[in-house]
Amino acid sequence: MLPEVSFIFGGISTESDSSISSLEHIISSYLTIPDAERPFSVKHLYHLSQEDCLVRTIQVHSALTSSDMRAYISDTGARRGRTLICALDEIQSRKEYVVNLLHGQFGEDGGVQTLAALLGLRGTFGDPYVASLTMNKYAMSSFVSSLLPNEVVKVPRTRLIKSQNMIDEMQIAKSLQGPIVVKPNSLGSSLFTDLFQDTALSEPDIVALLHAILEYDSSALLQEFIPGSEYSCGCMIDSLGVTVLPVIKIETERRFFGRNEKCSGDLVRLKIVDCGDTISNRIKSIVSRIATSIDLYNIARFDFRVDDSAGIWFLECNYIPGLGRGNIFPTMLESHGMTVIDLISFLLSKSSQFKRKDHRIRY
Repeated sequence: MLPEVSFIFGGISTESDSSISSLEHIISSYLTIPDAERPFSVKHLYHLSQEDCLVRTIQVHSALTSSDMRAYISDTGARRGRTLICALDEIQSRKEYVVNLLHGQFGEDGGVQTLAALLGLRGTFGDPYVASLTMNKYAMSSFVSSLLPNEVVKVPRTRLIKSQNMIDEMQIAKSLQGPIVVKPNSLGSSLFTDLFQDTALSEPDIVALLHAILEYDSSALLQEFIPGSEYSCGCMIDSLGVTVLPVIKIETERRFFGRNEKCSGDLVRLKIVDCGDTISNRIKSIVSRIATSIDLYNIARFDFRVDDSAGIWFLECNYIPGLGRGNIFPTMLESHGMTVIDLISFLLSKSSQFKRKDHRIRY
């Protein structure tokens, strides 16, 4: 009998569309495979609605299309919904294996991971503490800078901005000199992320952007911009260790990968870096060392800048990278000789399960 897998997707964050794209790519790829060749069967699709925060189940059948899924997702009034905790409790009672495709806030920041750990769910949720760490760009950068020396990987100078210290920090930020990047501390998909060439001249625009960020995030970042190129490298983690995927160079007109570039695919070119390339080998080594130093489960993706002197700068870790068609992680998989279906099969058969430790200490 084939192993069964369910998917939870959508979510309450602004990244709901990215989650839906991931699910669509997986299911459309799955349905093109003849029944006899499928490595697993899909049991349920659980959609967490951004509109009313309720979970609804979509039945999978051979005639299901992306248009059908979009119709099910948008027509929330046609099917009964239930709260997330009730849905997770049902999933636990059926002992389902669930691939978590919820992106952004509550999906990969430790929220749903905590519920999964408390309920003892099987699936790709992972460690709540690690999810929380990786979602916090400032904390994750601090971790990497303490883990690895500067000659291996650097971290851009960064100011943490909160509502109560914005004015003082803006004055300090001018000392960064040169271009700066303004971005949220814990939102994904490069939301509100932008590059400013001159801090002094752009101060009103920077302040306006910071106010916008702080409506949705508890803190924002002012970060020195590292001239050079952007690189990304993903990995898969199983009980035997870390498999590092091919490195991708992200080429854009501005040599900056911001929200505008992510939303306009024609502005971005993903280029696989040759495995014999020195930069590629150094980035892979860094990814392996970071991934083995924290309790990552399943998959992750790490983003870097490489300056014109070949110095490598850490930017962030994506705990649940997007799996939509043409996204960075699926492009890495393809170069590695895998599809998203191969990835799900890998997770089912080889990835380790997070188990919450018993905190009752008996003396």
